[in-house]
Amino acid sequence: MLDIEVSEVTTRRERNAFIKFQWEIYPNDPAWVPPLIIERKAFLDRKHHPFYKHGDAALFLARSRRGRGSNIVGRIMASDDPNYNSVHQSNVGCFGLFECIDDRDVAAALFEVAAGWLRNRGRTEIMGPIDYSTNYVCGLLIDGFQFPPTVLTAHNPPYYRHLIESCGFAKTKDWYAWWFADPAKAAARLRPLAERFRKRWSVTIRTGNLKNIREESRRLRQIHKQA
Repeated sequence: MLDIEVSEVTTRRERNAFIKFQWEIYPNDPAWVPPLIIERKAFLDRKHHPFYKHGDAALFLARSRRGRGSNIVGRIMASDDPNYNSVHQSNVGCFGLFECIDDRDVAAALFEVAAGWLRNRGRTEIMGPIDYSTNYVCGLLIDGFQFPPTVLTAHNPPYYRHLIESCGFAKTKDWYAWWFADPAKAAARLRPLAERFRKRWSVTIRTGNLKNIREESRRLRQIHKQA
């Protein structure tokens, strides 16, 4: 059994170690796509990331004590999104950015600290994996490990399912990802659908205007917020 210590990330050096720990988990995974470190630093920047305008989060590192040194063996983020709870009339917090060696004790220690952080904020339930909120990467990969992740899709080792479920979590919802083997065939099938929608409703379906990206972005934001 490992002598495990879990502590909150409070320094830039610890934040960098939190980010780079992923490279310890996926060295033999050909489907893993390493993140851009500069993007991960921006994602965890409390001063500039928009999530912190209404929510809060904390990062934690798990270390195994061996002699005078210590080795990082896991990480986790706990996040609290009051806006989500207000909309859904719930009282939940989230865990995300979970990475861990294949050791149930390490995973349990990480979840215990994350749950405690959320409990101190009055939350009575925890769900995840969710990075900050449902606007970002969500879910746990349980099949299709041979495929590389696409934008905003999860990728993790197969043993994560056992680790997380062994710590008391249960599946709530199945999510599916679909791949088109031949994009040309997919487009050919979608065009008749678009034509049916055009005839049924007074709408226009067009390609994006990249010459006026600011106005196109405004429309996308408006649709996203209404949805």
